[in-house]
Amino acid sequence: MKPLSVQALERIGKNWGVSSATREARLQHTKDFCKFVSKEFALENVNNLKPNHVQSYVQHMKDAGLDNGTMCNRIAAVRILAEAVGKRNIVATKNEAYGIGRGNRQKPVIANQVEVDRIRTTLAELANNGDRIAMMCHASAGLRDAFGLRSKESLMSSKLVDTLTGVALRIEAAKGGRGRDLPVRNDAQLKAVQLVAQVSQVLGSGTGRIILPEMSLEKAYNAQRTLWRELRLPPTCIQPDTQRRKQ
Repeated sequence: MKPLSVQALERIGKNWGVSSATREARLQHTKDFCKFVSKEFALENVNNLKPNHVQSYVQHMKDAGLDNGTMCNRIAAVRILAEAVGKRNIVATKNEAYGIGRGNRQKPVIANQVEVDRIRTTLAELANNGDRIAMMCHASAGLRDAFGLRSKESLMSSKLVDTLTGVALRIEAAKGGRGRDLPVRNDAQLKAVQLVAQVSQVLGSGTGRIILPEMSLEKAYNAQRTLWRELRLPPTCIQPDTQRRKQ
């Protein structure tokens, strides 16, 4: 049988009524979804997609720290696939059903603030104890909190630039490939930038970024997702960073 992603792309076809950038983005989002479902559920037939596959994918994206706008775009691609295979009902009609929405991009829904605080404290402790992946994730989370960045932006951005209005953080990997500068306006933002500089120096990336030197961006994504998933479990389930890097 053909790989799940190939089956999916054959079913949805190419919508020439949209721009090439939009079309390619949707196809890539479809591939990402199929890759996840194939790996996590060993699904072989695209006709066997179920609601729990979609729900698990949403949780996977949240664990990876993706912003709401990105998750909405990816869920839109899943809806197109679901309709193509005659299973429109496996995807909720509104993104709010999954706790995401474009209107709250900078204000994610937090079901249990106490639990979130516990996870962030554990992450900081792991980083302070020398866990290299935790250091990367801790610095990345700091940038997301302080500047409202997407996950990819927070992993890639580190450069400070002088502008007419003062010092700013140069955002890399922004949507559309366009760079942008965000002013450093408060102590929280300054501390987040300083932490990035410290972590980069400790990890020895040589680029100023917080991605481990031996990792690609994709591997950094995966390592971040794995650690955040573990932090939701009891402390005894957290693996050493060397083990996570092998995954």
